[in-house]
Amino acid sequence: MTGQRGFTLVEMLVALSIFAAIAAMGVAMLRSSVDTQDAVQARLQAMGGINRVRAVMANDLAQALPRSTRRPSGEAVPAFVGSETGFAFVHGGAASLEGAPRPDVERVAYAFAGGEWRRAVQPMLDGTPLGDGDRLAGDVAAVAVRYRDAAGRGRGVGPSAPGDRRPRAVEVRLTRRGREPLVMLFQIAPTPAPPPQAAPAP
Repeated sequence: MTGQRGFTLVEMLVALSIFAAIAAMGVAMLRSSVDTQDAVQARLQAMGGINRVRAVMANDLAQALPRSTRRPSGEAVPAFVGSETGFAFVHGGAASLEGAPRPDVERVAYAFAGGEWRRAVQPMLDGTPLGDGDRLAGDVAAVAVRYRDAAGRGRGVGPSAPGDRRPRAVEVRLTRRGREPLVMLFQIAPTPAPPPQAAPAP
């Protein structure tokens, strides 16, 4: 009967070292996979936020109306007021608040305030101020807004007088901290043509 030989201490240490190396590689791969998944989720959330900003602004500007308003003091406000860091206008297609009866038009303003790109609403057009608004994008370091006329020419300030035409397009550039600048271009709804006048009776 031959004697049975067990593992030596050296062989045991070698086996444990190999097992530890394999376990360390497995943990590293698992951690890398988790980090990659977190980065992908963060990227998807950021892209979703950008798409939401684009959709909200495009929807508002596509339904812009040539309708002037009045401040609480009675002073006339043009249909479209624009600066280099924001703009305000009247648009149609507004949703009612909890089913309450109200006009389907509202005045909306986009502005750079407190490091955020914000959207404020004025449901009642005449005699009421704009609300505080909601944040559309955070960590914004700077905003640059330009306006284009029918000929495609750009300028830094939009129409501000009651008789001025609305711009044909708005370009918004958001400079965000630690990210690439976000440049968005939106077309504004054209001014409706006046109804044809009936020919005078002979």
